[in-house]
Amino acid sequence: MVAALMDRAAAWAPDAVVAIVRGGLVPATMAAAMLARPLAMVAWDRGAGRATWLGPKPAGRLLVVDDCCATGATMRGVLASLHQPALSLTIVHDPETTGYVPDLSHPMREFFRLPWERGEATPAARARRALGEPADMAYEAPFVGLDLDGVFLPDIPLAEYDADLAAALTRRHGLAPFPILPAFAPDRAVVITGRPDSDQALTEEWLARHGHGGLQVLSRPAGVGSDLASVTRYKADAATRFGCTHYVESDPEQAIRIAAHAPHLVVSWWSASEARAWVVGAA
Repeated sequence: MVAALMDRAAAWAPDAVVAIVRGGLVPATMAAAMLARPLAMVAWDRGAGRATWLGPKPAGRLLVVDDCCATGATMRGVLASLHQPALSLTIVHDPETTGYVPDLSHPMREFFRLPWERGEATPAARARRALGEPADMAYEAPFVGLDLDGVFLPDIPLAEYDADLAAALTRRHGLAPFPILPAFAPDRAVVITGRPDSDQALTEEWLARHGHGGLQVLSRPAGVGSDLASVTRYKADAATRFGCTHYVESDPEQAIRIAAHAPHLVVSWWSASEARAWVVGAA
């Protein structure tokens, strides 16, 4: 997406590329390398309405780069402070919300989350943004979605549910948790399970009995099928809606499908037998 904007950027012939930190660092580095131009960095203080250069201020014509324009306030503020010729570039902008449309950018009305800014979508960060408060890294720490069966406790084979559902549920409810679980902060995690919402009470009771009563549980709604495609789509959508940055899945095929549905998530396949995880990418 950055490369697709470079022909027009090169035709404008900037003398340097300026990254608005933090979000603009990655795309600005890419643009500077593609254009063979020096890279400079500037920070924008929303509260004070002031730009601060991190290192020397470059001379000449500047290509100013940020990751996105949601409202356009940051880009507009930085450009106003430059007092020299500048061309603006962002990877995406939302034409329905931004008050400033960059010179070079891709319009994106649908949901977008850039991989270096996952934390802005966490529940705590969203709550701050809704109040008009500035970004705070303390609220952007990883927020983890966790599979349940296969991560917290052993899976019950599907054949047992088919043979005698009541007996299978009773046996599952009596299982002990695995001695080693993935690392997560209880106040920054949510359980997203493929179990039907009819099992919600039993699930919450089991978690509370084993010391995880503070975890919120999202169960598969009645209208969502139990087939692999439906379950993985549900997990990916639920993790996205809730604001997860990471998702831990016990089944490797499900992990691959979730990663394909939600590329903004850091998806891990967790092996309880080895007590370790592998990061999964899918395209």
